Amino acid sequence: MGHSRRQRVEEIVARELALMLALLVVALAQTTLLPRLSGVAPNLMLLLAVCHGLVAGTAPAARWSFYGGLALDLCAMSLLGSHSLALLAGVVVATWPLARFRRGNWLVPIAGVALGGLAYHTVYALLTALFVAGFEPAVYALYAALPDILIVLTPALPLYMALRWNQERTRRSVPVDVY
Repeated sequence: MGHSRRQRVEEIVARELALMLALLVVALAQTTLLPRLSGVAPNLMLLLAVCHGLVAGTAPAARWSFYGGLALDLCAMSLLGSHSLALLAGVVVATWPLARFRRGNWLVPIAGVALGGLAYHTVYALLTALFVAGFEPAVYALYAALPDILIVLTPALPLYMALRWNQERTRRSVPVDVY
């Protein structure tokens, strides 16, 4: 059941620009407004990208992670593309293994965010070590990765349920009775 008419190029560009602007606002909020718990700000972009990937699929979530990663790089003044690659890795690692599970399973978003967080921090730490400065893996895992993953796990289920409800609301399936 597709759309009855094709979208014009202007509509597609306007929708993508609106998505970029919204993700830039989320990146600004993440880097400046959110409180830091144990010195770590909650990674909203990872949470949004992974939950969206679990609801809508890997390809739309890859767009979200690319746009959001560039916005995070601009707001945090980090190496351009590092957050994008880390978010892409997090989305792919989180969505592909969990694609076979039912969407109604409440453990899916929690496992997805945990797997995505591990992949995100692994890739981001490797990129930082290669291009910026060396680091101690045990210290990074204990003081940056673990608190960030634990903080992001808390709102994973409510956000996943809200995104799933929104998708079901906007894409109403018409029941067909077959006699």
